[in-house]
Amino acid sequence: MSSRDARTPTKPSKKTLDRDAWLKKALDVLFANGIAQVKIEVLARKLKLTKGSFYWHFKNRDDLLRSMVDWWRENQLRFIATLNQHEVEHAAHVIKAVINFTQHTDDSNHDIAMREFARFNKYAARAVVEVDEQRTAYLATLFRAATFSEAEALLRARALYFYQVGEYTTALALDPKLRDDLAERQFKLLICRPLDE
Repeated sequence: MSSRDARTPTKPSKKTLDRDAWLKKALDVLFANGIAQVKIEVLARKLKLTKGSFYWHFKNRDDLLRSMVDWWRENQLRFIATLNQHEVEHAAHVIKAVINFTQHTDDSNHDIAMREFARFNKYAARAVVEVDEQRTAYLATLFRAATFSEAEALLRARALYFYQVGEYTTALALDPKLRDDLAERQFKLLICRPLDE
């Protein structure tokens, strides 16, 4: 019997087995309080679970941090893969839907947290690069499907992506109505044809 078997119950509760809850809470704490507060004791208290539940899923704090990065990356890439399965015959509509989604998602806090962590953690930095590359590649695919040239598609994909990331990583507050109006104007600007066509 391993030491892991000795310290975990034979039939842990469903809540104890919820590994995603630990990882999501770790990202929440990373966003709110910084990496120094991503501690086993802090997470257990916030989740109202025992440290034994933690050791059911993770060897130690380092294992948690690495798993947190993997979990964030896998969720982001899975989301992109799901989007890629959709038809792009009406690419302009999909582009507009992407813009609207990013205006109203609550997922941006985890993105901000991971980018901050990536500033001093190489493993997290590689994950952020991978996600950014796939996100911009997907957007470029949409603009190509909307009959823009390769260069124009890449320009629009990067402009849209950098706008989105910049908007939720800055502290500039926007009135929701103004934000929605700007999103509509952003879509019209990005989908209009180049002047030299």
